[in-house]
Amino acid sequence: MKSMRSVKIILPLLMAFSLCLTSCKSKKSEEEPCSIRFSWWGKEARNEYTLKGLERFKEENPALEVIPEYESWTDYEAAFGERLESGQCADVMQVNFDWLYKYSPDGNAFYDLNKLSEYIELYNFTLDDLAYGSIEGKLNAVPIAFNTAIPVFDMELLKENKLTIPSTWDQLFEVAEALKKKDMYVFTISRRHLFFLSMAWFEQNYSKKMFTDDGKLNISEEEVSIIYDFVKRLVDENVIYALEEGFQLSAVGEKKVAGAVMWCNETSNFLEEVNSLGGNPVLGNFITTPGASESGWYLKPASLYAIKKDCKNPEAAAKLVNYLLNDQSFALLQGNEKGVPISNKSLTALMEAGKLESMQYKALMKIRFNSDSINKMLPFMEDSELITPFSDNAFDYVKGRKSKEAAARDFYLAIK
Repeated sequence: MKSMRSVKIILPLLMAFSLCLTSCKSKKSEEEPCSIRFSWWGKEARNEYTLKGLERFKEENPALEVIPEYESWTDYEAAFGERLESGQCADVMQVNFDWLYKYSPDGNAFYDLNKLSEYIELYNFTLDDLAYGSIEGKLNAVPIAFNTAIPVFDMELLKENKLTIPSTWDQLFEVAEALKKKDMYVFTISRRHLFFLSMAWFEQNYSKKMFTDDGKLNISEEEVSIIYDFVKRLVDENVIYALEEGFQLSAVGEKKVAGAVMWCNETSNFLEEVNSLGGNPVLGNFITTPGASESGWYLKPASLYAIKKDCKNPEAAAKLVNYLLNDQSFALLQGNEKGVPISNKSLTALMEAGKLESMQYKALMKIRFNSDSINKMLPFMEDSELITPFSDNAFDYVKGRKSKEAAARDFYLAIK
């Protein structure tokens, strides 16, 4: 990945240009009443602060009526594709990263936000940030926060066992060996993150990416079986707890594991659990093979905001997008609930108010400082059509329900 390139130097020019264009617009056009629909997913806490934020937006923009539409993640995801393709989607939408390439491979399924830079303060983001939402030169969406799979640990538990945070695979298995003597494991982990962990190990140790840029499997059936042997070792040597049950936060409270592998914007759940036990939650390292030519670790936006391609009031929609991304009062309402914001303006607001949740903020800084060695995630890497056959066949092999060769072949055929 190319290094992050700050665009702060063009801030004065962009602001001046924006002011000039704004002054040229007629007040009449800005005051014409209109309504826009805004959709998102999330739990009750997200709905509450978002609705409160929309009330403030209405006070500042009395001519704009925002119609909120919110659902659980499951319902939102299930209906999104049909709504988008039928034109029934909202004007402003929260979108998942892989949806951009799934529904907009040519960049034409969403409004090009480059055309709305008069209203959206894009200078709060680096060019690399914006690249995650760009397809064929069209800015389909702007990221809210970043996500990567990252290890976390209870440092107190490690110290009790005279252990340190592992940085290499050898060190990881050494920690597992020590914990195994106490019938403990290193990690609780989800199916998705098991795949990411396995991919990191393979790419580092075999100096080869598992996929081409266009989503084609770049490894042989034999190499798939090598990865499955690694998964089996993770289980046999007590690195991974309760393989088929997936991620279990309760395992932390029950002292069955020393840590977890999880999204960095969800680490607050781990922090709260460990703190409640009197432990010391800490961020781990991106585990590496010394001298490896591939990093094997990948970064993606946690989610993004997009605008409907044929939105009737794109300027009004853009004002809402800008408010959601860059308004400092809304940033204080949202906090870290969607992850640490990458907008400079919103991040500054949280820093000045002392409202940055330490573990998530440290994760963001680790991402920023390791940007040269973390790859841009390709959207299909987290697609259930990849994760499910990978994990199902891995489980079948580890549990003795299939031979290694049969498991590798079945996975290979499922996604080839």
